[in-house]
Parts: sequence; C-alpha cells; structure tokens
Amino acid sequence: MDLELLFNEVNKRIKRLDFNKIWPLFTPLRFALYDNEKCFFDGKYIEKTNEFCANTSILYKGEYIAIWMVNEELDIDILTSKMVHEMFHGYQNIMKWNCFPNEFEALYQYEYNKENIGLKMHENELIVSIFNSNCDINELLKLRKLRSIKHKYEFLYESSIEEIEGSACYVEWQVLKQLDSNKALKFEENIKSYILKTNNLFPIRISCYYTGALMIDILNRKGMYSFDLKASPYSISILNDIDSNINIDLKYLINKVSNDVESYNQKTKEIIEDAIKKNKIVLNGSYELLGVNFYNARYYNGYIISTFFMMYKDNKEEKLLYGNFVIKMKDEKNIEVVYEIDL
Repeated sequence: MDLELLFNEVNKRIKRLDFNKIWPLFTPLRFALYDNEKCFFDGKYIEKTNEFCANTSILYKGEYIAIWMVNEELDIDILTSKMVHEMFHGYQNIMKWNCFPNEFEALYQYEYNKENIGLKMHENELIVSIFNSNCDINELLKLRKLRSIKHKYEFLYESSIEEIEGSACYVEWQVLKQLDSNKALKFEENIKSYILKTNNLFPIRISCYYTGALMIDILNRKGMYSFDLKASPYSISILNDIDSNINIDLKYLINKVSNDVESYNQKTKEIIEDAIKKNKIVLNGSYELLGVNFYNARYYNGYIISTFFMMYKDNKEEKLLYGNFVIKMKDEKNIEVVYEIDL
C-alpha cells in the first residue's frame, strides 16, 4: 500500500475540517502512517522504530503525534476520522487531562460481576432511549450513581475509559459529520447497536468508547457537559448531587446477563488452557512486561491474553513482539512464560 498517497489523501481531508466545531480549542497534530516495514511522517519517509506500535498518540522527538498502522484498506473518510481520534489523545496529554486509568491495575482488579454487568446493560438501554427521544435523564443518572456506590472500582474504571476514549470516539464521530453525513449516521447507528448486545460488554473497555461518546452527546444536549476536562471523570462529578434511590428488578437484570458473564470467563480459561497445552513458547525467563494491547486484553488467574503485540524489557532494552499471546505472569510486573496463540 502506498503510504505517501494515503497520507496525502488523509491530510487533504484534515485541512478541510473545522476543529473548533469538533471540540473547543482542539487543533490538529502532525501524524504518521506506517506498516510492518515503512513509516511516512509529515510528508516524508522516516525510520520505523519500536515507538510506532498500534494506533495511538506518541511523544515523538518532544511532540505528541498521532500514528496509525496500515494493515487493511479503509475508506479514506473513516481513516481520517480515526486519525483525528488519535490526535485527540495527544491533545488530552498536552492539556494534561489526569483521568487516564491505570490499565495494568484494571486488568488485575476489574471484576466481571454479574450484578454490575446487569445494571450496566440496563444503563446502556437507557442511554440509547434517551439519545433517540431526548427524554428525561434522571433515571439514568440515578442508576449510574447506584453503580458508583455498589461497584466503585469498576464504575471508576469504566468512567475513565468513557472520558478518555469516549471523548476521542465522540471526536471521530464529529469528523465524520463534517466529511460525510451518511457515514456519520451509520457510525451512530453502529455504536447504539453495539452497546445493546450483552456479549459486547466483554471485555468492558470497548463498549465504554461508545457509551462515552453517546453520554457526551446526551449531556451536551441537556446543557450538562463541560468540554474543559482535566481532572476526575466528568461523568462521575455530575453525580455529586444525585441520589441512588431507584426501583429496579435486580434479580431479573442479573439473570439476563448471567450466561454471557459465565461464557466470557469460560472462554478466557479455554484460551489459556489451550495455549499451555500447545506449549508454543516464544519467551521464557524473567522479563518486565511493559505493555499489551489493552483494547481487548483479558486476565485470569495470573495469565494475560494480548492480541497483535506485547512489549517487554530485556535488561535495559525495550522489545516488541507481534502476534497473539498468553502471558504467564510471575507477579504483577514480571513475565514468567509467553505462549504464542492463534485466535
């Protein structure tokens, strides 16, 4: 794929955008497209280093830039919206937002509790209903307040993802509105449909992109949203004066999601057991784990499942492995064994 040609097409669309309408004070960053061998940054080919990993924003030679790995053909408008999504993560760092979650901690501590998942599924149904009809938001806020009390850690993690990734997803959506209204409408329908399927709540992180984006839209329409976010998740701060007195059939909600929770946990165990059985070891010894693909990472009983890549430290050198892996951890920081898997 011609990275230079693709870069120019994306850049052409970025120059057409009114960034202040996307998010107040947000301005575009420089960006790079790369593949397994080459990297095209800001109009020229540069050396591809380990810094260029996944789709994100990185601090490159003293400035935040957006990067995207080109491993499949994407509609240019869609690719542009996703590149601006990654630019927004750079903007969050520049503006010193401090509501980024601790992803490693969450891998170990986030519990897929049937009660929390059941309540969240009901919450998602309310989000879509309010988005579609602009009806009263009070029941939704009471439900979120209840979850913030009963499942404090899980709610804080979800809210942090909604703030960081949900806002970037919202930005992606606004870009499409400027580039192609039909694609924006399709995006909108897709994210609503996604969060209404219980099995899409596993792993939880992905659905929070979409609930976050929809919540921003809802709160903004209600005159309840601030685009100047730096501190704790805004979706938590607005609950300060909300009570949690709400009538719900908790048993019904738990039963509704019970099979999906059990299926997710069972599938995680099966992936790990299969990796151990096949014993395709690619790394053996004590190494510090630096990063995994948190987008859809799984954890169970001392094992982490990471898709596409993982990063680790060998003495003082940072190393990157591409592939899908089950990582047996010695403790919360150090690797014992890494198995390559097929997913």
